[in-house]
Amino acid sequence: MATRVNSLLECSSFVIILACCVALSLLSTEISGKDAACGWRKINLQQLVTHGYTSKPGEFPWHAALFMKAGFQKTYICGGTLVNELSIVTATHCVVDPSTAEVFSPESLYVQLGKFKLNLYGDTVQEHAVLQVITHAEFQPVTSKYDVAVLKLATQARFTDYVQPICVFPQPVVNFNDGSEKGIVVGWGYTQYDTISDALQATTVPLVSYTKCLESNPDLFDRTIYDGMFCAGYTNGTNVCNGDSGGGLYVTRNGVWYLIGIVSFTAAREAQTSLCSTKDYTGFTKIAAFEEFIVNSCGLVVSSQINQPVDQPGGKRQKYIYASNFDLHRKINWFQAADYCRSIGKHLAEIKSAQDNAKVKDIVRLGGMELDEDGVSRVKQYWIGANDLAVNRVFKWQFSGKRVTFTHWRQNEPNNMHNKEHCVAVLGNKQAFWLDANCKAKRQVLCEFWK
Repeated sequence: MATRVNSLLECSSFVIILACCVALSLLSTEISGKDAACGWRKINLQQLVTHGYTSKPGEFPWHAALFMKAGFQKTYICGGTLVNELSIVTATHCVVDPSTAEVFSPESLYVQLGKFKLNLYGDTVQEHAVLQVITHAEFQPVTSKYDVAVLKLATQARFTDYVQPICVFPQPVVNFNDGSEKGIVVGWGYTQYDTISDALQATTVPLVSYTKCLESNPDLFDRTIYDGMFCAGYTNGTNVCNGDSGGGLYVTRNGVWYLIGIVSFTAAREAQTSLCSTKDYTGFTKIAAFEEFIVNSCGLVVSSQINQPVDQPGGKRQKYIYASNFDLHRKINWFQAADYCRSIGKHLAEIKSAQDNAKVKDIVRLGGMELDEDGVSRVKQYWIGANDLAVNRVFKWQFSGKRVTFTHWRQNEPNNMHNKEHCVAVLGNKQAFWLDANCKAKRQVLCEFWK
């Protein structure tokens, strides 16, 4: 690639690019490709190479091409990812008119599967009309938040050697923080010659920590980073770009492929241009943060998952809160805390009642103190699952998405005094006070699970 996707939306300082992010999820029991109902290549192909290359027919059988039609004219606009016989996961900005904010009508769209050459309708290609376009209700075009959508096909996809669904949930354990994890992005996006590629291109990209991403381009990422996205890519010219949007970032586990993200945005190459920068990281919509939306929209059946907790009478299920105990040298930001909880099958704690708060007070009381970098004993501070990343002084729970109602704030909290205190932590020794804080660095985490 220089890899790129066609960009539908342009912001003042960056371009929203259309692309798909596909990833692998880790099942509760190890499975091989031959036993998987999803994420399995039917065609035996070479190992993937680093950076960009031209893929082979059937190498990514879940990748879809999204077209817009007007009369006898048809235009390629985005990529997408096949997750079952009737559902394509893509980006909301792919299916919204940037000038009117109106969602494209299903009649104006169609999807092609099993495609390798963009301008060639070969024997392997299936074409499907779109029955329904489902966009996320909270999509924010200026910041690219909640950039996820589902297309429901009018006819069922036929699974062949060249058309297969990818696995989605349960999501695999993915390290978003230290650059050790790599994924694959594919698309027909712009090459280094600023032209759409005819053959499907693929590139291997590392996942990049929130801190590194933010430091690379504060003007872009300070207003776009939130717990529903992650960064990946290079700053050396190998990147996704115009024409790759809606396409996929995938990872493998035990030979099975999973969808973990959707290509959402990157910087503009220069002011007043719609061409993407290939020297900036790319922002991806994080699939793990939108499980409820994707499962409900696609009709997926998910096994061995942590269900969203629902209070049940009679004590059938109980909430448990798990406290980390990281050492002196471990500090994580709020986004990393959310990833940490997900990695152990939990989510950031949501304190919705006096009973919940009492549990937290016990944890804080038993947790004691910790030493700071200067050897001074200080009260431990724990991340919890509330945030004001919409920057509107309305704090919501990250997992359930509900507004914070029960509160035990410290005096004069929340105040978001410096317009940077978008995340919520708990501190105290014998008391458990909530406070709003910048999302950057604390040592401890409270994770929640039900059983």
